[in-house]
Amino acid sequence: MSWLGPILVAGLLMLCGCGGSGMAPSNLRLAADTDSTVKVIWSLPVDATPDKFLVYFRAVGETSYSLVAETTGNLWVHDPKGATGWYRVEADYGTETYAAGTTPGTVPVRTDTMSLAELNATGSAGFGWDRNTGRGQTYSMTDVRNSGSVDFYITDFKPPNLNQTPYSIASPDMGPSDPGNVVPTDSWRVSAFSDSQPDENAMLPSFSPRTYFNYTDILNAPSSIGCFTADSHYALVKVLAVDAEKRWVLLETWYQLLPGLRLTRH
Repeated sequence: MSWLGPILVAGLLMLCGCGGSGMAPSNLRLAADTDSTVKVIWSLPVDATPDKFLVYFRAVGETSYSLVAETTGNLWVHDPKGATGWYRVEADYGTETYAAGTTPGTVPVRTDTMSLAELNATGSAGFGWDRNTGRGQTYSMTDVRNSGSVDFYITDFKPPNLNQTPYSIASPDMGPSDPGNVVPTDSWRVSAFSDSQPDENAMLPSFSPRTYFNYTDILNAPSSIGCFTADSHYALVKVLAVDAEKRWVLLETWYQLLPGLRLTRH
């Protein structure tokens, strides 16, 4: 028994030292540092001390990862210069590296083309994004149960018997006072919208009362409009077409899952 104990101990040490996942960083996650920079955070390996950590980034449109940082800490702030993409972190032990098991990203979630009706037309005028998946769907503005789900709606700000362009993308909290007179009073979300942006892949403007408004007129199609939600998510709404005769707007959207980050390159 006197010789068996050390052998078992040595065996356990060997398993701990070469377990692979135990030597890799874990819990890799992202957060907004500023509205245009990304905080990359990870947990240190268990029972191992790497020489350093290697932080890699693969931008949208690129086929491979590029090294962007080397650090001995467990956090790095990356300035992607407007790009979105995916991150990989490896623990470097000199002769071997061990990568975290996930590669989280900042790429906005696209919701494919769909149509929204003008508030007094037939169909759903409201639109909102799921906070977990980033996917959007349409909602009726006449149903008070949707007040906690809608992020914007389409309106001409006219009484029901009138139909006039330009249509506008508007904050849901304007609905109860809209001349369309069909939105029930409730605690509808408050959103804000930028003017149309010249480049749909550029960074959206930083939120301020001078750059985002409670509604924006749709003056042209296509038109790319930034949205800032009540819970500080940025999104891009691209209006593809407006049909004033049928009273609908065709659009697609990109929603940034990381709150506070205005990167929507896709």
